[in-house]
Amino acid sequence: MVSALILAFKQLGERRTRSIMLWTILITLAISALLIAGASATFALLELSGIVFIDSALALFGGIAAALVAWLLFPVLAAEVLYLFIDEVADSVEERHYPHLPKPTPASFWHYAIAGIRFALIMAFFNLLILPIALFPIANVIYPILYFIINGILLGREYFEIVAPRRMDFKAVRQKRRKHRIKLFVSGVVIALLFTIPLINLVAPIVATAFMVHIFHDLRGSEKPYV
Repeated sequence: MVSALILAFKQLGERRTRSIMLWTILITLAISALLIAGASATFALLELSGIVFIDSALALFGGIAAALVAWLLFPVLAAEVLYLFIDEVADSVEERHYPHLPKPTPASFWHYAIAGIRFALIMAFFNLLILPIALFPIANVIYPILYFIINGILLGREYFEIVAPRRMDFKAVRQKRRKHRIKLFVSGVVIALLFTIPLINLVAPIVATAFMVHIFHDLRGSEKPYV
């Protein structure tokens, strides 16, 4: 698993991966900018107080608050944008490290789109569910444990189900996931940790995808045939 993570980080130096990373960051920045501009414009148009300088100040603070939220949500947005390039990342890893493999059968765009929306909603639901625990002085020591347990389960499952269907049918994917649920949980915890480290979290979706490609091939071993 350590070697898979090292290889995933090394993948960032590959030209094709750098191009994907650049596009992911640019698109995510554009979405974030639109959110910030929209929040500022909304506060400006509302004219909450009816006093010009107060409303201007509210619009400014609203924009700053939106910028802060956009920064905090940047890794999540980047993960969603990356769904557009999942196959590109996986292909890049396999061409470099598994050149003997036949050409994969990637899922459709709509499969990834639906999977991305579903994943975002599930992640948001469970993380918001445990967030109040962090607000209590004594109970907040439990929060990191719950965070990594929940996100380890969700991220391990999600990234595996993104990568594996390229080379296995969905029934086989589910069987493989159940068989190796402990290793996938640990892999999910590693991915969750990447999302918590400043700066690294900006490229975490790409690293996580490359990492899971290696985990998938390690779990699959010498089983044949590939599809």
